[in-house]
Amino acid sequence: MSSPELLRSFIAAADTGSFSAAARLLGKHQATISGNIARLEDELAVILFDRVGKYPEITPQGLALYDSAKLVVESTARFNRNALNLAAGLPMLITLGLDEDLPTAPLVGLFTKIRQQYPLLKLNILRESSQQLFKLIEEKQLDLALSLTLEGQTNIYEYKAIGRACYYLVCGKRHPFARKSTISTDEMMHSTQILQRSLAKNNLHQTVKIAFDTWECQGFEAQLEAIRANVGWAFIANYPYQPMPEGITQFNAEFAAIDFTSQYDLIWPKGRAITEVEQFISDQLMSLFTQK
Repeated sequence: MSSPELLRSFIAAADTGSFSAAARLLGKHQATISGNIARLEDELAVILFDRVGKYPEITPQGLALYDSAKLVVESTARFNRNALNLAAGLPMLITLGLDEDLPTAPLVGLFTKIRQQYPLLKLNILRESSQQLFKLIEEKQLDLALSLTLEGQTNIYEYKAIGRACYYLVCGKRHPFARKSTISTDEMMHSTQILQRSLAKNNLHQTVKIAFDTWECQGFEAQLEAIRANVGWAFIANYPYQPMPEGITQFNAEFAAIDFTSQYDLIWPKGRAITEVEQFISDQLMSLFTQK
């Protein structure tokens, strides 16, 4: 197999259109690039560049090998990175708990970055209420969890403050509230409210329950679908600066002169140091709460 060093010179020359530009890109002398490509051509018994004109032009044979060359270089880099991670003792499996009342769509970027940074890592993801996450952390069934802050329980877990989630008043696009500029408290009391089931088990329930008629949904996604179906109105949680999910709209209420927020923490079992991979996950989660 041709060495990745020779292949990198070939790829750089093909991408930049000249040996001198490839040398600048890779931080090498032009003679090194020319020599590497000549060696590669000898090894393969294939002419990769036509050198007749002022600038080398990649040949049809070179074009045919270009994608394969990139694959080899990328695979080699991934192999080396994985070997370094294993040698450093990084974990092969992490079980991550996420509060079920937070949306998952903004986490797509987090999952992508974890896969890119730690390709060998297996990530198990559980969606549970914060109360259940605390229990699983105490039982050491989770390595990490993103949960609501729970006062007075730090004797069973380590924690790091991550940020505050925002709560918004929303309804479906075809709900009567969507056509009005401001909604009175009386109107909200007499219209169906869609609650997160987990709130019934903590002190936020009496804060956010307003309507006489309520639906309870387990998890953000179930609550969101009920809102989209125009069943009723709701408080929903979201990360700061993140767009609203499609199919719903915010509305203004007479009493809503202040912002509603809740503090979230990253928690892990008591007495255990956080690993490099877990710190990476922590940093990425924190960015969801802080980056505009």
